[in-house]
Amino acid sequence: MNRSKVFIWLSAILIVVSVLAGWIAIGRLADATERGMERIEVSLKTARDLAADTASSADQLQQVITVVGEGLGGTSDALAATRDVSKSVRGLLGIASIFNRVEDLTDSLTAAEASIAEVEVTLDEAAGSVAEAGPALDKAVASLQGIPAQLDESIAAVEASRTRIGEQVWLWRLAMVAGGGALLLMLALISQLRSERQP
Repeated sequence: MNRSKVFIWLSAILIVVSVLAGWIAIGRLADATERGMERIEVSLKTARDLAADTASSADQLQQVITVVGEGLGGTSDALAATRDVSKSVRGLLGIASIFNRVEDLTDSLTAAEASIAEVEVTLDEAAGSVAEAGPALDKAVASLQGIPAQLDESIAAVEASRTRIGEQVWLWRLAMVAGGGALLLMLALISQLRSERQP
């Protein structure tokens, strides 16, 4: 066997080995990519569940804050009514002031009214703060409620990509085999041409 035939056979063997190695490498790369995509999908599903729970909690918090705001307003109204009752009782006590013992009760009611007035102011401020926080909380809740849908879209995109990886593997392998086959045909043609030229 002459030297050129050895080189042609060696080239053919190298082409076949390269195609086989490429076939295996493409399969392993696709498997690793699919495993990574599966992990991403699991992470996105976990994030989606967390976002849904957070949005639900925020919605419940929003409802609680609304109730608290309404309760603060109602408490302030009740305290105002209590203060009015106390003033009325003091007025009646003023009429009955002919007795010395009423003086202490009048002082106590006056102190209680002052304390109630301070609590009213604090409750009104708290109710105002709750009312001011409402729009920002509404916006936050709306944003949080939109996140699960965005994550669902991402999960669907990852699933679609993972499916396409399997489809692409066969195209890459087909390209490897076709390229290797073309090189082998070229080697066979070169070998035939060389053998026809040699006498």
